[in-house]
Amino acid sequence: SRPTVRQALNLLEQEGRLIRIKGSGTFVSEPKLVHESTHFLIGYQEESREKNRILHTRVLTLQQERARPVVAQMLGLATGEMVTRLTRVRWLENMYGNAPVVYTTVYVPVRVFPQMVQTNFTDASFYGLLQAHGLRVERSTQRLEIRIPPAEVAAGLKLSTFEPTAYICSRGYGTGGKVIEYSESDYPASRSSFHIEIQR
Repeated sequence: SRPTVRQALNLLEQEGRLIRIKGSGTFVSEPKLVHESTHFLIGYQEESREKNRILHTRVLTLQQERARPVVAQMLGLATGEMVTRLTRVRWLENMYGNAPVVYTTVYVPVRVFPQMVQTNFTDASFYGLLQAHGLRVERSTQRLEIRIPPAEVAAGLKLSTFEPTAYICSRGYGTGGKVIEYSESDYPASRSSFHIEIQR
C-alpha cells in the first residue's frame, strides 16, 4: 500500500540510503566514505592505496609565511615565526562524480623542514616526506566539529553555500613530544564518515 511504501522510503532516507531532491525525485545515495585518520596515524595517500582507490591531488598553495597567532600557538612557536603552508584539495577517481572529498591545509615550521617549499606535493605523501627527512610523527591529537566552511573552502569542495563540513584540526607530535605539524581539514559532511576507536 502507499502508506507502507511511503514509510519505507522515509526509513531509507533516515538511514542515508536514499536522497530526496525537491522537483527532481528520490535517488539512491552513494555510501559515505569512511576515513581512517581518526583511528590510526596514516596519510591519506596510504589510506587510499590500501583500499585500492585512485587518489588525485591539486596543490592550491605552497608558500612560506609568518605564522598567524592560532598557528603559532598550535605549533608552539613565537607569533610571526616562519612556517610553510601547504593547501591541497583531494578527490578519489570515480567516487561522487570525482567531487573533492577533503580540503586540507598543513603548517610546518620552516626551521623544522626547510626543503618543504621546494617539494612537489601533487603525488607525494606528506607523512612519507616527513619521515624521509627524519621527522616521524609518533602520535596526534585531533578535534572534530561540524561547521559551515569559509567561502574558499566551500568553493574548493564544490559545496553549496550552506552545506556543512566535518572540520578536523590536528597536531602531529614527533619524538620527545615536539609538535611537527598542524593541520586543518574539511570533509563534506554528506559524503563522510569516520572510524573512531577508543581503548581503555
